[in-house]
Amino acid sequence: MNDATILDRVKTRLGSTRPPDDLIIELIQTINDRLCIRLGEENLPEVFNSICVDAVIKAVRRIYYEGISSENVSNLSTSFYEDILSEYANEINSFLKGKINSSGNGKVVHFL
Repeated sequence: MNDATILDRVKTRLGSTRPPDDLIIELIQTINDRLCIRLGEENLPEVFNSICVDAVIKAVRRIYYEGISSENVSNLSTSFYEDILSEYANEINSFLKGKINSSGNGKVVHFL
């Protein structure tokens, strides 16, 4: 899957209330870059495309609330993760764990 497909998926989920395509494309690239750094990959593995889509949507929804840590209005409360990708730490760690164990390049500890 490529960035155009991710763009289409993001646009589908956001519907008619979405920002311009150039902003969505920038957010896709930013999330893609950050995921690649965390995964130690030059290109985003296809298995992470759905995470990229989810994270881009969260980033779009945060655009006008950038920097907010919490907000209370009546019974409604708003707060954001400082790191959008922290929600996906388990998936990232599982990928890294599998990558290290299957490649033979990582350190493996055996308990007796």
